[in-house]
Amino acid sequence: MPLKANISLSPKEIIGDIRDHLYGANLEHYGQSVYGGIWAEMLQDRKFSGQDQMYIGLQEGLRHEYPGFGVVRPWIPINPNRKNVRFVHDNTTFFSGRQSQRITVEKDDGESHGIEQRNLYLEGGRTYQIGLVLRGTVDAVTVSLGDQTWSIKNVSDEWTTFETCLVPNNTNSDGALSIAFLAEGTLWVGAASLMPADNVKGHRTDVIDAILDWNPTFLRWPGGNFVSAYHWQDGIGSRNKRPTRLDPAFNLLEPNDVGTDEFIDLCRLLDTEPILTVNMGNGTPEEAAAWVEYCNGDQDNKYGRLRVMNGYEKPHNVKTWFVGNELFGNWQVGHVDAETYARLYLDFARAMRKVDSDLRLIAVGVPIDLYGCWNELVLKSCGDEIDQLSVHYYSIRTEMMESPPVGGDVHVAKVACSHEVEKVLDETLAVIDKATGNNTLPIAFDEWNTYVDAKGPDFIGTYDLADALYVGGLMNGCIRRCDRIHLSCIYNLINAMAPYRVAPTYRWKAQLNGGPEGTYWLGTAADPDAAPMTWKMPQALVLELMTQHRGRVGISCVVEGPTFSTQATGTLPAYESVPLIDAAATHNPDTGRTFMSVVNRDLEGSAELIVEGVDRTEDTTIYLVTGNTPGVTNTADAPQAVVIEKMVWSAESPSLTVPPHCFAMVLL
Repeated sequence: MPLKANISLSPKEIIGDIRDHLYGANLEHYGQSVYGGIWAEMLQDRKFSGQDQMYIGLQEGLRHEYPGFGVVRPWIPINPNRKNVRFVHDNTTFFSGRQSQRITVEKDDGESHGIEQRNLYLEGGRTYQIGLVLRGTVDAVTVSLGDQTWSIKNVSDEWTTFETCLVPNNTNSDGALSIAFLAEGTLWVGAASLMPADNVKGHRTDVIDAILDWNPTFLRWPGGNFVSAYHWQDGIGSRNKRPTRLDPAFNLLEPNDVGTDEFIDLCRLLDTEPILTVNMGNGTPEEAAAWVEYCNGDQDNKYGRLRVMNGYEKPHNVKTWFVGNELFGNWQVGHVDAETYARLYLDFARAMRKVDSDLRLIAVGVPIDLYGCWNELVLKSCGDEIDQLSVHYYSIRTEMMESPPVGGDVHVAKVACSHEVEKVLDETLAVIDKATGNNTLPIAFDEWNTYVDAKGPDFIGTYDLADALYVGGLMNGCIRRCDRIHLSCIYNLINAMAPYRVAPTYRWKAQLNGGPEGTYWLGTAADPDAAPMTWKMPQALVLELMTQHRGRVGISCVVEGPTFSTQATGTLPAYESVPLIDAAATHNPDTGRTFMSVVNRDLEGSAELIVEGVDRTEDTTIYLVTGNTPGVTNTADAPQAVVIEKMVWSAESPSLTVPPHCFAMVLL
């Protein structure tokens, strides 16, 4: 027998406006979200800023150095010969940052010598763009990409940029780009780049196409923890000249190839709004104000003129800014107490608004009033100059356990934890109202997700249908509070804790071990020669439906039905009465259309729903996200295991029956 529930809709009982900012996502620089994700660059450490390999293994100690000592990883030497060839990570002569790759052949032995990067997936018949920045004393340089070669003969003692396109004849899942020369001489390589020629302003077309199915209404960038040590001027101008930095948040090399302008390009390609977070960790109010001027100023001022010089005549027009990120946390660069944050917030906000008075500024907040009564202290000190208060909340938090829960236990926790999130939001709003003396300051719920087994450095987690139901329940909770929750965005967008999986354009099974570069996840296809691809986690499908099918206002939607109990799991407390059916509705008064989003949390049984408050004279379209089990998900080998399904609710049927463990978007 299916469970039974009644849903009562009241289109005239309006909760508040449904703002576009409810349907966004984060895009942070870590793991393989940007590099190895959305960005089309195929080479790792392309500006030679990292470490070399000193010896073959730790057991070798100081006795036997690696034959390619001096070659910056993951580049490897071509024909190393210690007697004749010197490889040097050169910190005296360099093009960007403070290091380049130098190859010196002291004695001609009749062989080519140089460097190469392997593990590249090269598709036969596909065009690839190659760029090199070289200087030296050699007669000619031979560049090979798969089965194609390119000869460069005019290398001089000045840094020169060389560009071409090559088209390999054959597909090779373990291809290589090599840079080599014959005879005696010295060659410096300052930067190298390899991209598929079909990239769009540097971004991968397959990833763009997949995200366009959802079309998030905004992206928050560049973090997250990353932003607290990010200096925006590192990421503008010529990409080859931008310095590579070691990001202290995630201990990864940041090449700064994707900076402000590239992010804006991505937002334009996705038709989404850009939202930025300023560095309050080790940044300054002056730096933040200059960034506002770069984005929004005209060419009559210093930084607006700099943007124009970089090829962007029209202002980027970024109007929503987060002022710092999680400064309450001791994991954050620039961690401060609440009262210090409040003083800093005023310094930053006033400097930024002096440049552009039409900014929406969002301050750092915490769930409820944790971390030394953070919200209370911040709001009492500077609440009058805060437009929204940021709240981050991750559910379950079993990622640090040696053996995170699996199977039915974690599935129950996932579908139930959005119930806990609602309680956290309500308690946070109560703290805000008490501190401000009114009930008007909105929440920006700008980081949320389940956090079960995602671990560094890649933070790839297992996201299944149960997580999709969590997303549906959480978004329903935001709709029910749309008068106070004005912004919401899932964390993250790509790969790291994200609804989109993107295999990098280097070979899947390759690993880059040790050093500050980290060890990256490189896909899970059974076939190690599989082509790079993009696929969606079930969460993405729910986000697609809720973003595409929404009205202008949130309306009253009351559910009467059975409940279930949960055990404590991770940070999720035990609950006695979690509704098995969760529903919310938005409405468009102009057209009379109502969009009802329903989550059936019953993992085993279908649900028969009686829907009241709307007149149904025609068949109703229903879109479903469901599967055989709550643990089903999409993978590289089965990317369509969970898809959006369509069904019709007949006008003659008084009730709507939906499957177990499903999300339903009902178009009334």
